[in-house]
Amino acid sequence: MECMVAENIPQHGAPIPAQPAAHELAQSQPSGLQSSGSQSPSSASPLTDDPDRIATATKRYLEISENRLSAQTDWYTELVPSDKALLHMVCETAVRGFITWAQSYRSPRDYAPVSTGHIFLVAPVEFMRSIKLSQTLDATRIIVEVIVDNLDMLASSGAAQQDLLNAALIYSRSVAFSAAEVYANAAEVHGTWDARDEAFVIESLIGGETGTSLQARMTSFRWTSQTQSIAFVGKPDSTSGELRAGMKQDRLRRHVSAMGGFVCMSQHQDLLVALFGSPEQGIPDTDPEHPAAYAHALASGATISAGRITPTSSGSGTSTDSDATGAHSAAGSYSGEHNATHVAAQPSLDAMLGDAGASPDERLSIDSLSRLVMPLFDAQHPVCMGPVRQGFEGASYTVRAALGGYHAASAIANCPRPLASNDVLPERALFGDADARNELYNDIYAMLKQNNEKNSVLATVKAYLFNGGSLDKTAQELSVHPNTVRYRLRRSVDLTGWDPTDPREAYVLLTALKIGMIQDSNPDL
Repeated sequence: MECMVAENIPQHGAPIPAQPAAHELAQSQPSGLQSSGSQSPSSASPLTDDPDRIATATKRYLEISENRLSAQTDWYTELVPSDKALLHMVCETAVRGFITWAQSYRSPRDYAPVSTGHIFLVAPVEFMRSIKLSQTLDATRIIVEVIVDNLDMLASSGAAQQDLLNAALIYSRSVAFSAAEVYANAAEVHGTWDARDEAFVIESLIGGETGTSLQARMTSFRWTSQTQSIAFVGKPDSTSGELRAGMKQDRLRRHVSAMGGFVCMSQHQDLLVALFGSPEQGIPDTDPEHPAAYAHALASGATISAGRITPTSSGSGTSTDSDATGAHSAAGSYSGEHNATHVAAQPSLDAMLGDAGASPDERLSIDSLSRLVMPLFDAQHPVCMGPVRQGFEGASYTVRAALGGYHAASAIANCPRPLASNDVLPERALFGDADARNELYNDIYAMLKQNNEKNSVLATVKAYLFNGGSLDKTAQELSVHPNTVRYRLRRSVDLTGWDPTDPREAYVLLTALKIGMIQDSNPDL
């Protein structure tokens, strides 16, 4: 019936058209409407004019509605008394507003403009914090049902009850729209404040500020002193407009939330900084319980439904062993096996934003985060990820490392995407990155030194690198057998994770040695 009535309802607030004469109405309307009593103009309101009867009906409507809310919904009984009182106040305002408006109702074509915005102005902030929009609509539906089931409380004759029914449908529709508008405005304001908070958090982390003010802001994004964080930095996708970019970010947030993680994302100058958090102990490179076939299929554009892989129709949904090996070799030739897993190819946008972005059973990992976040960045520019770090200080560290790595990426040939910030420690240190310089000293030089500058491993690595990687010259300089040099070099890999026989990693080690030697000689620097 609601749909039938809605077809004949003019715009709310529009001027009420003049009623045609009876013979004109009969000629202009279809025969099916001529016999409808609700379509003929009425000279009086269908509502009773007995104030006592109206007061009694209002009280009974609210009592019956409350009983039905308790019986028909799961959420009403769980509300605390103060929230129930707040909902009762809003419902009472709605019922009284309907009765006041219904006094001016004559027919579906003849009624005063419906104004329902005041209903949610009773206590809008408190109301929306306590009660969801879906719950508000539940309450609206039940109140309408109660009024419809008890029309005789406000109208006696059948014709008057029919008019009152039409009036209730018109008014309830306006209430639903008002509720949606109020909640939408609140969500927009909340989103604006969230964006401001995210911008404040990211800028503070970049500046190294991790005081109580920042911690309070980050707590609203679920960060704690135990949260594991990792950051990604790159230029935002230039092919997406603001709406498309917002949709992509929203879907990313929902994917990460479904895997148990948190997101804090904002622009810094012309770069997009995405910080991810996990409540678990560490963020693994890959999900150990997630089959390798998933990762290969996802990267090639396959879709996942209920945990099952479906290849694409073009045949590209199946990843061959040679493809996987080639991708691993491309990354391994640059950074070695000790570094975080790199993503060799960026999956398609549809795959990343659809079901393939994260399978239903996938856990949070560097691999899954990389696949999810890459579509947000411009494909023609590098993307850098920081290391996994704990707490608020760790969040600041990973953001600064990712930002420094992004700026250093231009010095890297065939730069992988994403680029691990630890893979460009020398380049970062060259441009004054104090974090990179300290990491090279503490994690490499100090580990080789072992509180002893005459440590044989340190001396061997130093001689090997200073002699251009020559075993014979190193053995001759140290007066040892070449096999002894080999053994000590393998020992250095165990200590630092960097291989002096690999050209790229030898450059990292050489930079760390020189930083260490300079810092030891000039402790005041």
